[in-house]
Amino acid sequence: MLMVLILSGFVFVGAILILQPEWNAKNWVDELHFVATQNPKAFWIISIGVITGWLWANYLIFEQMYLKSLTLMIVQKSQNLANVAQLPRFKKSPFIRLRPLIKSIDGIFEAMQESEARGNAIEQSKDEIIGNISHDLRTPLTALLGYLGLVKMHPGAPENNKYVNVAYEKADHMRTLVEDLYEYVQVNDKSFKMQLHLAPLNLSAMLSQLAVNYELEAQEHHVEISAATQPDSIEMYGDQNRLARVFMNLIANAFKYGEGATYIHLTARILDDDESVEVCVENDGKRIPEEALGHVFERFYRVESSRNVKTGGSGLGLAIVSGIVEGHNGEARVESDEHKTSFIITLPLQPDL
Repeated sequence: MLMVLILSGFVFVGAILILQPEWNAKNWVDELHFVATQNPKAFWIISIGVITGWLWANYLIFEQMYLKSLTLMIVQKSQNLANVAQLPRFKKSPFIRLRPLIKSIDGIFEAMQESEARGNAIEQSKDEIIGNISHDLRTPLTALLGYLGLVKMHPGAPENNKYVNVAYEKADHMRTLVEDLYEYVQVNDKSFKMQLHLAPLNLSAMLSQLAVNYELEAQEHHVEISAATQPDSIEMYGDQNRLARVFMNLIANAFKYGEGATYIHLTARILDDDESVEVCVENDGKRIPEEALGHVFERFYRVESSRNVKTGGSGLGLAIVSGIVEGHNGEARVESDEHKTSFIITLPLQPDL
């Protein structure tokens, strides 16, 4: 700072003296006074120019000092990436030229914070999946080993057939859990859309066939199952096996959780834009609580945990539905009141994947 002041003084005095063709005073101080009285306009122009240059030089010096300080702060933040989510934002710079740089740096650290949060969420999600699957598999596996142990300990016992049947049911339950987990992992893979086998299909025929396939189960539950579409034939493009899995999961869900239902209706209609179809799987069973409506498509979410234990669901059925529908660029939602519960699927007739 002192050096800049000294240099500015030399520049000022030098500029004044250059204007003088000859020396008119005893020393340079008197010469400056003489110039100020004889040519005040030039004196003040030079003075303002030198002061402006001095101020600009100081600005650049402070800017460099601030830039060095900013560099140190960036290094400190970079060394503390483990706690990046707790790091404060940089303060607004008093130097205009550095503001875009600081804004960009803040953007980078915000992206790092989001990445850190996503990484933590993924890690937590993995732990949650492992915990839930371990819990759901351990229960039937314990029962399976228990009943097989009884058969092994008492060969030829009259109760063995009963034990074997129960063990078979538990093993089948485990198979269902594993299949649901495998399906869930597939539909949540980033390349899932590329794995879809899109082909022409008749949605009306698919829904009618599903209604027929579940007729026996419907009779066992004292439920009427039916399918109707408008128009009578709806042609679309999609992965037939995956979409069939969507509607099968929704029908199975209605059987399991539609307590007190008397019907399950499968309906479909082409929307007014003539580019989408809306499929509805509805039943008149017990309503879904209002607070649960926004969570039913989440993995492992249970509206009533006790009922889930009774029905033996994996908690992944509706998450699989959501994943497959989103893979077709569609949308899944649910509506429920005291009269009926409707799972509504909207799909494009020709998905643009």
